[in-house]
Formats: sequence, C-alpha cells, structure tokens
Amino acid sequence: MDTLKSIGHYSNLLSLDVVFGAMAGMLFFTDVLDVVLPFETYLILGMAVWSVYTLDHLWDAKRIVGKASSERHRFHQQNFWILSWALVINIVLGLSTALISPNLGFILIPGLFLGFMMLLWMGILHFFGPKFSWLKEASTSVFYVLGISLAPFFKVFPSEFPFPFYVFLVGYFMLALVNLLILSYLDEKEDKSDGFNSILAYISKDQLEKIIMVLALLMAIVMALLLILLPSYFKIHATILLLLFLYHMLEFQKKDQTQTRQKLEASFLLPLLLLLF
Repeated sequence: MDTLKSIGHYSNLLSLDVVFGAMAGMLFFTDVLDVVLPFETYLILGMAVWSVYTLDHLWDAKRIVGKASSERHRFHQQNFWILSWALVINIVLGLSTALISPNLGFILIPGLFLGFMMLLWMGILHFFGPKFSWLKEASTSVFYVLGISLAPFFKVFPSEFPFPFYVFLVGYFMLALVNLLILSYLDEKEDKSDGFNSILAYISKDQLEKIIMVLALLMAIVMALLLILLPSYFKIHATILLLLFLYHMLEFQKKDQTQTRQKLEASFLLPLLLLLF
C-alpha cells in the first residue's frame, strides 16, 4: 500500500498523471469521432504534455528565490539538472519520432504549429507576469483541449464532424478550467509565497469558490441533459463528463490540498473505460 502511495505521489510530482490523463482524453475524442489513431500518436502526445508541464515547472522553480513553498517546485529545484537533461532528451526523441514515423504525417504540421503557439504563449505569460495572470487558467485549458483533440480532428478533417464532437469539446474545456481553478484555489498560499499570480490576484477566494461550484454544477446539468437527448452512441461520453464534473465538485468540498490534487488529476483517466466498450 505504501509503495502504491509513493508511486502515485511521485507520478503527481513528475506530472505523469497529467500525461496519462491527456492520453485518456485523446482516446475520448477518438471514440467520439469513431476513428483509430496509431500508437505513436498517443506516445507523442504524452511526450509533448510532459515536456510542456516539466518546462513550466522548471521555469517556475528557477524563478523562485530561496526554497520553494510547494513540494512540486521544491522537487524541481532539487532535481533541476536531472529533469532539465531528461526534458532535452524527451524533446529530441519526440521530434525525431514525429519526423521519422510515416504514421504521423497527418498531424505533423498542425502539431508543430500548436506546440509553437503554446511555447510562445507560455513565454508571454512568464514575461508579462501579473498583467496576464488572469488568463492563465483559461488559456491553459484551451491548449489542453486543443492538444488532446487535434489528432482525432485531423484524422477526420475535412469530412463533416458530428455535432456532439463540438459539444464535448466545450465540455472538456470547461472540465479542464474547473480543474485548474480548483488547483489555483488550493495553492493560493504557496503561490503568494513563491511570487506567482493566478486568477486570485483579481478576485477573492470566496468568489472563486462560487465560480467553481456554479461552473461545475451548470456543466453537470448540461451533461445530464445530453445523456437524455443525445443518440445512444454518445451517451457513454456524456456520462463520463457528467461523472467527472460531479467528482470535481465532491473533492473540492474536502479542500485537502495534496489529496484533492492527486485525486482530481487521476480522475482524468476515467475515459479509459471506453476501452471496455
């Protein structure tokens, strides 16, 4: 039991739970569009997500003066050079795989363009700091959803897309946003101590709590309605998002910083249930 907890703990520190959650998200949209993606697509997505999150954490860890308040940033401070070299190797291997694999031609240019735009935006956020901090959660949610849906989208493009695809795209964006807002709420003290800004630089914690609950409840209601109205094929997808919104609401009420973070990140693995259907 202790070994499993340790694995889960370090998986969270290294953002591996986010990586597998993103891969599960890609599976979600692959199933919505009823397409099959090559294994390399999931591999490249995982490598890209890990690179982005690790680069962001290393960047933050380098900016902090003294010992970081959060365990995640302390971990990246203590292992800065090991993680930096791992990041470089991961990027080289990822780009090499993307360029060499004959199965990834359909996503190569869109993927590189999205990656460039994401890095550019990360640079803008870090450069301007407080001025754009209120956009961090929303913009991260946009890039996250674009990343997990890009390959399924271009596997179908330019053919017509079913209407539920767009609905679930918005739903997944809202789920990612609620998740990030909850994490900003939980990390308020550590962010302030380390000199980071979030949406809490503009609104109070009480206001943020209300926003989180309203958004999650509203989207849960929307997904419940879709569960009734959508054709049978898409009911499983609406159910997954409904459960995820409800679970976020439930865990948010506990406000246990470490446990809530780990559980919410792990909850993004729920779309793996689609492998059973």
